[in-house]
Amino acid sequence: MKKKLVCIGLLTLTLPAYAQMKFVEHSDTLRVQQIEDINLHKTGNPNNARTLTTKSNLTVMENPQPIAIVTHEIIEQQQAKQLSDVLQNVNGLYITSSRGNSQDSFGGRGFNFGNDNIFKNGARVNSGVFPEVSGLERVEVLKGGNAMLYGNVAAGGVVNLITKKPRFNFGGSIGLNAGSWNTYKPTVDFYGPLSKNVAFRVNGTFETAESFRDVVESQKYYFNPSLLFNIGEKSQIIVEADYLKHDLTPDFGIGAIDNKDKSYSLNTFLSRNAFLGTDWQYQNVQQATAGITFNHQFSDFWTLNTVASFQNYTKDFFSTERVTWSYDNADRLKWSRPLNKTYNEQNYSSLQINLNGELNTGKVNHKILIGTDGDYGIADAYTFRNPENGKNYGTSYIYGSNGGNGLLYLDDPSTWAGGSMPLAEKKDRTRIPTQRFGIYAQDFISLNDQFKVLAGLRWSYIESESTKRDYLANTDTPNGLNVDRAFSPKGGIVYMPNDNLSAFATYTNSFVANTGFDIYDKALKPSIIDQFEVGMKKNFWNNAVALNLTVYQIDNRNFYQTAEFTADGSPNSDSTVKDFAGKMRSRGVELDITGNPLPNLSIIAGASYNHSVYLDTPETFGYVENQRLVRTPATTANASVFYTFDKYMKGLKIGGGVYFVGDRIAGWNDTKELLDSRNGASRMLEVGDYVTASLSFGYDWQKFSLMGKVGNLFDAVEYNYHENYSVNPITPRNYYLTLTYKL
Repeated sequence: MKKKLVCIGLLTLTLPAYAQMKFVEHSDTLRVQQIEDINLHKTGNPNNARTLTTKSNLTVMENPQPIAIVTHEIIEQQQAKQLSDVLQNVNGLYITSSRGNSQDSFGGRGFNFGNDNIFKNGARVNSGVFPEVSGLERVEVLKGGNAMLYGNVAAGGVVNLITKKPRFNFGGSIGLNAGSWNTYKPTVDFYGPLSKNVAFRVNGTFETAESFRDVVESQKYYFNPSLLFNIGEKSQIIVEADYLKHDLTPDFGIGAIDNKDKSYSLNTFLSRNAFLGTDWQYQNVQQATAGITFNHQFSDFWTLNTVASFQNYTKDFFSTERVTWSYDNADRLKWSRPLNKTYNEQNYSSLQINLNGELNTGKVNHKILIGTDGDYGIADAYTFRNPENGKNYGTSYIYGSNGGNGLLYLDDPSTWAGGSMPLAEKKDRTRIPTQRFGIYAQDFISLNDQFKVLAGLRWSYIESESTKRDYLANTDTPNGLNVDRAFSPKGGIVYMPNDNLSAFATYTNSFVANTGFDIYDKALKPSIIDQFEVGMKKNFWNNAVALNLTVYQIDNRNFYQTAEFTADGSPNSDSTVKDFAGKMRSRGVELDITGNPLPNLSIIAGASYNHSVYLDTPETFGYVENQRLVRTPATTANASVFYTFDKYMKGLKIGGGVYFVGDRIAGWNDTKELLDSRNGASRMLEVGDYVTASLSFGYDWQKFSLMGKVGNLFDAVEYNYHENYSVNPITPRNYYLTLTYKL
C-alpha cells in the first residue's frame, strides 16, 4: 500500500510552520489533528514543549534563552481571572503599575513592557486592556532580548498569548463562575469537525462584577471563533478572530504619595474600599483582532509559514484622576481631583513570513530560519476640555469641614461621588502613523552531538511621523519624521552532553526607538541595549520536571531624558526635547522548577533577583547613579502545587499557591540637580515586600467539575503604585467558585 505524508500537529496563528505541523508516514486516511502539545500537557515540563514563539524549529533545550510556558490546565486549576494572575507563575515578571486600575502594566528584568512586548498568536496587540484568559490555550514568555525575532521590543522579554484552536473531535464545556463582590461569569467552549478537512471552535464569556472598592464595577464581553482548513496533505489554513468589550469604572485608588516637608510617605488613613472618584466616570474599551495563517510543508525538512493579522482598538475614557495630597497654610490636608477625558484609537495590520529548513554541510547539521515581517499602524489620541473652565476643570477639597462653602470634604464620604458629568469638547488630536519592516536570518549549527552554535542577525526599519490637529484653532502641526534603522545580532553557544541537560551562553543586541528631538532639533538615535546571559536547563524525575537557572546582565548604553536647557541656554519646558542621560544596567538571576513529578501532581516554583541602576549620568541633570529603578522589585518568588486524587477519594482535587514580591521603590528616581535643590530629600518612597497565598479545592463527578478558590488567604494589605499616584490596594481575601459541565 502506498504511504502518504499527512499532518497531525499543532497549528496556531502567526507561528512557524515547523512548530505547527508534524508530518509522518501513514497508510490511507488523514489522522486526527492534535491541537494541543500532548507531551507538554502530559509532563508539564516546558523543556519538552514545541516552541511556538521562537519562529524556528529549535527545541526548548536547543534554544539558548529561558522560556516559560503556562498551560491552560494551570490557568484553569488556579482559576486565574486576569493575565496578572497567570504571570505570577513566571518568575522575574511583575506588575509595574496599574494606572487607574484600568490595565495591568508588566515589567521584567528592569524594563517596562508596552505594546511592543505583548503579542497574541505572535502578532503585537495593544496592551491597554485586561485580556480575557478563559480563551487562552497557553501563555509563553521568552525572557531577555528578542529584537532579532521581533524588532524593537524591550529587553526584558516578550509575552505571547496563544488562543484556543479548533479540533477534529467533538467536545467543549459550559461553565459558570461566581465569586466575591457579585462576580458572575458564564463561559462556553465548543469545538469539532465540520467535515473531514474542516474544524471549528467557538468560545466566549460574559462577566459582570462589582468590587471591594466602593462604586467600582465592570462588564466584559468576549467572543473567539476560529476555523481550520486542511488543504491537501501538506497545507493548512487557520482563520480566527476575537472581540473584547470591557466597560469599567476607572479607579485611581487612595490617591498620591504625600510629600509633606519634601519627604515622601503614603497616606494610609483611608480604608481599602474608599473610592475618591465620581459615580459617573467610565472607561469603555473595545479590541478586535483577526488573522489568517497559511502553513505549507515543502518536504520533510522545509516548511513555510505566512501570517496576516489585523487589530482595531478603541478606548473612551472620562474620569477624575491623579488624586494628590497637599497642605494649606493652616497645615490642613488638602486633596485635588482633576478631571480628564481622552479617546484613543489604533488600527494595526501586520504580515510575516517564516521559512524553516534543515540541511547538512558534510557532518555539520544546520537548522535555518529565514524570515521577514512588516506592519503598519495609525494611533490617534484625542484630548478634550471643559468649555466653561478651559483646560483646568478640577476642584480642590479640604480635610476637615468648616461648613457652608460648597466644598466636598475628605471626612465626609457621602460627598465624594456626587455631582453631574461636566461638559467636554474636543480639543486636539495627535496622529502617529508608524511603519516597520524587518528581515532576519538564523542558523543553529550542530558541530557535533554536544556542541552547538547559534548565529542570527536582523535588520529593522522604523518610520513614524506625528501630526497634531488643534480643533480650537483649526490648525495642523507636523512634529517631524523619525526614522530608525538598526542591526540586531544574536549569538549563542549550547552544550548538550545528553538530551536532559543543556548549558548555554548568549549575547543579544536590541534597540528601543526614542521619540522626540535633541536640543539641535535632530531626531534621537535609538537606545542600543546589550545583553549577556548564561544558563542551564535540566530535566529530571523521568524527564517530567524542569530545573532552569539563568544569570544575566543588560546594558542600555544610550539613555535619554528631558533636556534641562535648549540650544541657546534657556530653560527647556518641552518634554519632547531630550538630551543624553547616560546608561542603565540590569543584573539578575532567575531559577524555576516546573513539571509533573507524578501524573496527578503538578508543581511550579521560581525565584528571581534583579538590580537595575543608572550609571555614568551627566553631572547637572542626570539621574542619581547606582540608585535602584522605581517600580522594579528586587526579588520575586512563586510556588504552587496541585494534586488530584486518583485512588482514595477519587475525583477530589486540592492545591495552593504563594506569591512573593520583594521590596521596591515608588515615586520617581531622583536627578542630581533636584536632589540637591531639595537638600537631599528624595522623591522616592521605599515600599516593603509582601506575600499573598491562595487555596484551591475541587471535585470531579462524571462530566461535572466543581472548583473553589480562596485568594489572598491571609488578607495581606498592600498597594500597586504608578509613579507617585494611582496608589491602588491589592484585592483583599476573596472567594471564587466554578461549576463546569464537559460535553
